[in-house]
Order: sequence, then structure tokens, then C-alpha cells
Amino acid sequence: MARQGWSMSEMEIRRIAYLLSETDLVVAAIAERMDCSKSAIMSINRRFQIRDYGKHRNIWNVRSAIREERDDDAHFEKSQAN
Repeated sequence: MARQGWSMSEMEIRRIAYLLSETDLVVAAIAERMDCSKSAIMSINRRFQIRDYGKHRNIWNVRSAIREERDDDAHFEKSQAN
């Protein structure tokens, strides 16, 4: 059962954003895994503009900019470590 009235931690929000961008899990599966509502998942998706459903419920495109930003961040962190 989803937790009503609880705020999500930054870590939970990042995990959901990761699951939206990097997996093919449907919203209901992510909501069940993260113990929250489907509408919470969709709110995070809208906030970060990760998946574009284009008026479909079961077909989506992941914004390529999300993956490019993550790759850039990883490259930056590696260069900082060296």
C-alpha cells in the first residue's frame, strides 16, 4: 500500500528518475517497487521531463538529453578524480 501524506526523500526521487530513464518498467511497477502511488511517479516524470508518452499510456520515448547529461556528469566526475 502506498504511503499517503509522506514526502519523498531526495534519494527516493533520484531512484524513481533513474528507473524512469534507464529501465523499461511501467509506472505501476515502479510505484509498487518504490511503495508510492502511480500519480507520484508521473509527477516526478513531469517535473524532470524524462519520458514522453505522446498521448499513449504504454508507449514512451526517453528524452535523450537525460542520458547525455548523465554521461557528461560521469565524465566530469572521472576527470575530477584523476
